Amino acid sequence: MKKSSVHKLTCGLIFGFMHLSHLCRVSSLQWFFQVFWIGACAIAMLFTTAFLIGGDMLPPVWLTGYVFCATTFAYNYAASGWRRLLAWMMCTCAVGFFLKINIDQQRATLAPALLWLLYYDYHGIGTGFRRHPAAKPVAIALAWAIATVWIPILPECRPGLGLLFIGRAAFVFALALAYDLCDQEYDLYRGLTTLVLRSGPRNSRRLCDAALLLAAGCALGNVLRGVFDWPQALALSATLCTAAWAIRYIPAQVQWGPWRKVAIDGLMILQTTLVWLATR
Repeated sequence: MKKSSVHKLTCGLIFGFMHLSHLCRVSSLQWFFQVFWIGACAIAMLFTTAFLIGGDMLPPVWLTGYVFCATTFAYNYAASGWRRLLAWMMCTCAVGFFLKINIDQQRATLAPALLWLLYYDYHGIGTGFRRHPAAKPVAIALAWAIATVWIPILPECRPGLGLLFIGRAAFVFALALAYDLCDQEYDLYRGLTTLVLRSGPRNSRRLCDAALLLAAGCALGNVLRGVFDWPQALALSATLCTAAWAIRYIPAQVQWGPWRKVAIDGLMILQTTLVWLATR
């Protein structure tokens, strides 16, 4: 390719990206976090599972791609405009990765897919978990635990890793409530009834503490059962303690706007990083 052609192509790509950012009315950094950050967090949880039970053994690339694309689609499906378009592009990629994973993993993906359908009440399937205060965070927690713990583990190993599943679900449950703590004004405006609005912020934070304490208990149980060692358990506990503080601090920072949810999701990245360091 000639130098002038390369120059024109480069300028065209830069101009196109700048134009897209202008249309979206967000910075390029916020554009990335709005769409892809949640998918990156799902991969982080997938890696956490691998580090806890397999040391340096990473999940297969096809499974990693599927979890990333499927999660990105699930969280952006209900958005409008360009985010919804990108969501369906991620859905197409997820189908391609789905065809590459093994048959047992394909069957296991049916559970989080069904929870997603029930959550959004897609074409009348179910009753829409979003309308039920307690069902919403429970459905989110179960979907994440299935996707990041159950699916990557071999079927014969799953019965022995129930505590890991419960601990992951409890951790995500607390983060889901933290999301709703950030969304109180929006949910009131839209007439949505959440567990936070029903029970109040103070009781919701106590419920988060109980969930995080359950996750810590599961980590201790996994050590006693020999699933992983004390360094990994201490890494998990450090994350859970940080989460207990962050769930109180971050939602109160109204001036952060949408970055509050990015920070809450970042607790998953933190957990993966600490667990990885504990395996060194």
